[in-house]
Amino acid sequence: MIVIEEIKYFIEAYFYQGIGWDLIEDAVIDHRSISKEERTKFKEEILYIKNLLDQNQFEIVNKIIVSNDFEGTKVSAIEGMQRFVNAILPLIEKFELKKEISYIPLKSLKYMIETIIIPTDTSLSYPFFSSYIQKEGDTFIQHFKQDLEYVEQAFKENDKSKIEEILQISHEKGVYIFDSEYRDSFIQEVMESLS
Repeated sequence: MIVIEEIKYFIEAYFYQGIGWDLIEDAVIDHRSISKEERTKFKEEILYIKNLLDQNQFEIVNKIIVSNDFEGTKVSAIEGMQRFVNAILPLIEKFELKKEISYIPLKSLKYMIETIIIPTDTSLSYPFFSSYIQKEGDTFIQHFKQDLEYVEQAFKENDKSKIEEILQISHEKGVYIFDSEYRDSFIQEVMESLS
């Protein structure tokens, strides 16, 4: 029987606080703020429990429930643990990096600009922007970071056609950060918060 530290952390952080099953996706999104290694271990633990349940190893699952003090939580019985695994695993996979999805320059940036309309008279909140990006998953994050590098490079090289395309995409939605004095700090702040 393996130690399930990451599942225990997740359950203590979210299920002891009364988060319902309807908010499980929000809990998984918030949980993504931990390190990649911890997220990988979390998935391994979920797969381990899933394997035990698939093989009808309910006695071992019950021992895990008892040894980790899950009584009084939503996973205090086999049915709850099964529901937990069935709810969590697809969400973990939804947010994982999918290498088969090719990068298309400025596609992620355009999506963000179309999705989050930042009024010109409002100051941009980097933490809010970054937390919104986190909800899109690892593939989107990687592509968005590549888009920011693309923007940075276009302005460094003074590539007029790329700059024109970037500004056209952003100006269509009233976003002027890329032709302002805050462009570099915006890129730096967002890149750091996504690292």
